[in-house]
Amino acid sequence: MKQFLHQIELALSRLSPREQRLVAIFGGLLAVVVVWSFLLAPVLAGRQQLAEEIVTLSEDLADLEKLSRQIRAAQAGGAAKARPTESDAGFSLLAFVDKAARASLRAESIAAMSPGQRALDQGRQESMVELRLSAVTLPEIVELLRSIEDDDSAVYVKQFHMKKRYEDPSQFDVTLVTATVTRI
Repeated sequence: MKQFLHQIELALSRLSPREQRLVAIFGGLLAVVVVWSFLLAPVLAGRQQLAEEIVTLSEDLADLEKLSRQIRAAQAGGAAKARPTESDAGFSLLAFVDKAARASLRAESIAAMSPGQRALDQGRQESMVELRLSAVTLPEIVELLRSIEDDDSAVYVKQFHMKKRYEDPSQFDVTLVTATVTRI
């Protein structure tokens, strides 16, 4: 390393003072470019990305707080209204969920609708419909849940899973299982 520095010193000493100043200016500019490219630019880009993420998360939090208030208000208002615990024998859960989904969602966002049943005690049967949705927005999800819950039928949400899409964070993939109980 010392030998390399010595060779550089010899090469610089052979240059005229004007050329030495030009080499020093070039070396200074090169140092500034290196510091900017490898130290400052990545730090500033990271700060900008964090600032954008904070804004996005703040907006998401505001939406969730608004939805929370709406849910609390709906629960407080819905506490006085008694819902039936069992559906009529002729009630079709699949048709009900299909109608609610088509009224609330875009047709292309409905990925699958799978009905199922299981026997319960005392001559009762639980009918279920698993609804898988792809690329739906939060307002669409809320509208679907509202249309299911606001109905006077004995349909309830048994399971709900929501996952944010990687390519578009404003859209979600949702799995929703609705159910109702009927007498056999």
